[in-house]
Amino acid sequence: MQPERLANAPRCLAQTRKGRECQSPAVKGRRRCLMHGGTNLGAPKGNQNARKHGGYSAKTMRRHDT
Repeated sequence: MQPERLANAPRCLAQTRKGRECQSPAVKGRRRCLMHGGTNLGAPKGNQNARKHGGYSAKTMRRHDT
């Protein structure tokens, strides 16, 4: 039997491969479970590695205008 707290926890909103909703409990304060990225915070703010290239950055555009 599941503890009452776990049974009443909000469920993950991700869709499974079969097209059904995931039945795992969501991570506290998030909308997804551990398997569907509930603990992933994404790239850090100002992360330069998240950019594909700097071809359209303001600094590059100013450099090519002169």
